[in-house]
Amino acid sequence: MYLQVICNVGALFGRGLTYRGEAELGSLVKVEVGGRKATAIVIGHSTQTELDPGTVKEIHGSLYAGYPWLSRDLLDLAQVIADYYLCSLGAVLSLMLPVPFASKEVGGLKRPPKAEPEELATHLIRQPPVELTKDQTLAIQAIKAALDGSETKPYLLHGVTGSGKTEVYLRAIALVIGKGKQVIYLVPEISLTPQAIAAVVSRFGDKVAVVHSSRSPGERARTWQNIAQGKVEIVVGARSAVFAPVPNLGLIIIDEEHEASYRHEGGLNFHARVVAQLRVRRAGGFLLLGSATPSLEVYASALRGQTTLLNLPSRPSGSLLPEVKIVDMREELRSGIKGLISAPLRLMMAERLAHGEQALLLFNRRGYAQLSLCHDCGHIPTCPHCDVSLRLHHGSSILKCHYCGFTKGNEPSCPKCGGRNMHSRGAGTEKLEQEVGELFPNYRITRLDRDTTSKKGSHQRLLTEFGSHSSQILLGTRMIAKGLDFPSVTVVGVIDADSGLFFPDFRAVEDSFHLLMQVAGRSGRGQHKGMVFIQAFNPDHYCLRFAREHDFLSFFKLESKLRRKLSYPPYGGLATLCFRSRDLLKMREATAQVAKLLAHDPQLTILGPVAESPEKVRDVYRHQIGVKGKSRKFLQEILRKKKAEIEVLCSTLAHWYIIIN
Repeated sequence: MYLQVICNVGALFGRGLTYRGEAELGSLVKVEVGGRKATAIVIGHSTQTELDPGTVKEIHGSLYAGYPWLSRDLLDLAQVIADYYLCSLGAVLSLMLPVPFASKEVGGLKRPPKAEPEELATHLIRQPPVELTKDQTLAIQAIKAALDGSETKPYLLHGVTGSGKTEVYLRAIALVIGKGKQVIYLVPEISLTPQAIAAVVSRFGDKVAVVHSSRSPGERARTWQNIAQGKVEIVVGARSAVFAPVPNLGLIIIDEEHEASYRHEGGLNFHARVVAQLRVRRAGGFLLLGSATPSLEVYASALRGQTTLLNLPSRPSGSLLPEVKIVDMREELRSGIKGLISAPLRLMMAERLAHGEQALLLFNRRGYAQLSLCHDCGHIPTCPHCDVSLRLHHGSSILKCHYCGFTKGNEPSCPKCGGRNMHSRGAGTEKLEQEVGELFPNYRITRLDRDTTSKKGSHQRLLTEFGSHSSQILLGTRMIAKGLDFPSVTVVGVIDADSGLFFPDFRAVEDSFHLLMQVAGRSGRGQHKGMVFIQAFNPDHYCLRFAREHDFLSFFKLESKLRRKLSYPPYGGLATLCFRSRDLLKMREATAQVAKLLAHDPQLTILGPVAESPEKVRDVYRHQIGVKGKSRKFLQEILRKKKAEIEVLCSTLAHWYIIIN
C-alpha cells in the first residue's frame, strides 16, 4: 500500500510525499526525510505510484496506535480551505489537529489518549429554560423552520447588548441535538466569556466539551477523541474549535461574530466565520451568527438577502440601554483636570459606588507608561529586537517589549548621556489602577489585563472576585468589554476612547465602534439605569457620535459609504501579501519585484510595498503589499495564477504568505 502523506519538516512542510506501509486515513505516522525523523499525516491511499517503487521508503510505524485524527470529510475540507486561502495543505492540517502538527508537542504524546468523559464544571446546577420574549420566540420559530427545511443561508441574530441572544442559542442547540446532530459553539475567547460557557454547561451538562489551548497536549487529545467518537454533543471553544471533529455536524454558532479574535494570523491566515461557512455548506448544517454590532461584511450580506436577519431590539428585563455621554478631554485639560479620570466620570463613580453599585473602566493599553524619555538628550529606550519603545511596568520599575517580551530594569540614569532626568510619558492600566486607588481609597479594585491573567485560572478568579462584590471597580483592557454580565455595574468609563480610530487599518473605525458599543452594554443590565462616559480628544468623530446614540444602522450606512468609495470589503476585493526576512535589503528587492509583477495587470490596484508597523519584530523585518480588485473571487483567481512566480521572487526570504480579507 502506498501512502500519500504531509510531513512536518521545515522546507517540505505542506508538500505531499509518498511512502509504503499500512495506516488509516487521517492517522499520524513516523517517517524518515533526508536522514531526519519526522511526523506525517496520511492524506491518501493508493495501490500504485508513478515513482520508482524501489525508491519509496517504508514508514517507521504509527503514532497513537494508528488512531485516525482526521476523517475523510475533514481532510476534504482542509483542501477546500487551502484553495480558498491560497496556502499549503499542511498549514491547514496543522490547525485541525489537537496539538499543532509542526510542533514538537506532536511527539510528546506517546500513546493514544484514553477516552474518558469530559471533565467540566458539571457541579453547576442545571438551569431550566427561561420564559421567552416575543422577539426571542419569533427568532426561535424562524430557526426551527430553517432546521426543519433545507435552508442553506446563514442566519444573523442582531440583538442589542443584554437582549437575550444566549437564550436563543441554547434553544437552537436543543433543537439540533434533539435531531441527533452535534453543535459547535464559538466564542471570541474562552477565558474571557466564562458566563456564556457556564450557561451552556448548566443547561446541557456532560453533553458539552470545552476546547481551549491552556490544557495540556494530552488533555486536548483526549477531548478531540471524545468529540470524534460522538461522546459529546456540543463543542464550545474559540476560533480553532471550528475544526472540531464532530461526526454529524448540524449547527455552528458564532457569538459576537464581529470580534477581531476570530481572525487568525500565522501559518494559515483564516477567519473562523469563513471556515464555518465552508464547513456547514459541505456538512448540510446551519450557521447562526450573533452580535449587537455585526461586522459590515455580515450585515451587508443580510441586506443583500444572502443572510437571513433576525432582530432582538430590546432587553428582556425591560431595562433601558445606558445613557452615553462624550467627555471632551480638551476642555478637561483647560479646566485643570490632568489625570486619566474626567470630572464627570469621577463624580458619577463616587455617587454610584456610595450606593453599593459597581464601576467598570476600559483603558485599552497595558503597563504603567508608554515610554521612558530623557529630558536632557531626548533618548527613548527601545527594544533591541523590535522597532518599538519599551513600555514601563510594575510602577515604572521594569521596561518591557509588548511584541517579543524582552525586559530590562528601568535605570534612573540615561544609558546614552548619563543624565538623571528620565521621565515617563503616556499611561496604561497600571497607572490607571494607581490613580483610581488614590481617588477612591475605600474601594477595592480588580485589574484585568494580560499581565494579571497570565496564570491558569486567573481570569475566572478575578471575575469571580468582582462578581461577588469583593471588589467594586473593575478596570482593564478590551478583554473586559466581552460577554460580561454584572447587574450591579451601572457606571462605565472609556479612557482615550479615540486612540484606536487612526490605526493604519481600514477596519480601525469599525473595530473601535464595536468596542465602544460592547463595553457600553456592560452598564445598566440590572434594575438601575446605566451611565457610560466616553473620554476623547476627538469628541466629534462620527464613530463616537453613533456610539453615544446606540445607532448601529447610521454607523453602518456612513462607514459603508466610505468603504464603497475606496472599494474596500465588502464592496471590493482586498488581499495582503506579507513578507518576512532577517535581511532588509533582500526584503526590499523581493517586494519591489513582486509589486512590479502584479502591476502588469491593469485590473489590480497595488498598494505598496510598505513596511508594517512596527517594521521589525523579533529581529525579523516585515513588509507588505496590498492588492485591490473588483471582488474576492477575482483576486483569488489572479493570485492563484501568479503564486508560483511570486514564490520564485521570494526564494531569498524567510517566509511569505497571503491574507484574503
